Amino acid sequence: MENLLDDKLNRGFDELMFQLSKGITIAQYSKGERWRGFEKVGAWKSRFGYQFQIYSNDHFIDNKPHFHIVNAGVNMDCKFFFDGTLIQCINSNEPMKKIINEIKYFLSVENNRETIINLWNQKNPTLIVK
Repeated sequence: MENLLDDKLNRGFDELMFQLSKGITIAQYSKGERWRGFEKVGAWKSRFGYQFQIYSNDHFIDNKPHFHIVNAGVNMDCKFFFDGTLIQCINSNEPMKKIINEIKYFLSVENNRETIINLWNQKNPTLIVK
């Protein structure tokens, strides 16, 4: 179940990034507009390299849960609260303002917020979030 939730978050964010790369704005995306095109179907692989990471046996920061956005390709590992607020970047490569806005939008979608909370609760059963 845990891998399914990880996969759901990563695929969902990758799809948002893909649509934005094709010229769809967040406003258009939130209204249901999508770029449509033909692509060769294969095993899913992240196009942009961003991955949501929630670690087992983690801790709260300021009494709140957090997650990491990791992108090894650009040497980025940043911590965010579940509302998309940037806490800190471990490496010197801070995310671009555009990425922060995309993360905030992605987390504003109820289904994505529920998924990240469920993933946190599974990985950190002593720190349940409601």
